[in-house]
Amino acid sequence: MVSRDPDDLDQFSARLTSQASRFARTASRKAGTRRSLISLRALANLQQDGDLRVGELALREAITQPAMTAAVNRLEADGLVVRRADPADARAAVVSLTEAGADELHEFRMRAAAKVRPALEALGDDDLAVLARAVDLLEALSDRLNKE
Repeated sequence: MVSRDPDDLDQFSARLTSQASRFARTASRKAGTRRSLISLRALANLQQDGDLRVGELALREAITQPAMTAAVNRLEADGLVVRRADPADARAAVVSLTEAGADELHEFRMRAAAKVRPALEALGDDDLAVLARAVDLLEALSDRLNKE
């Protein structure tokens, strides 16, 4: 059990973040892809939050804007995203997910799910229920953090 002591919560938060990231990286690696994980995360950001500028995508993934520009260029060349003028600032562009991009992201997630399924099948009903609740909580925590 985690106490509400700030130091304990900090330690728990660090472990939660680390293990959630480790799980996501492991599942992604097992799924295999011809795309970089940065490109897949860019597609996921666009699916989750809609049109974004390249600079915002770079900030979200903690990479340089030139690195994200290169990733977006490859995605655009493959028809997975499109750029268009930002309605709020005609001098800037926003990146939008295409149907092909959404399809590729879905296919990647389904490959990852197929790799995770055997590990889930090995769990008991109680553990599956705990993980189902954890997924709901992680979603709510992510939503809350994104609003701050």
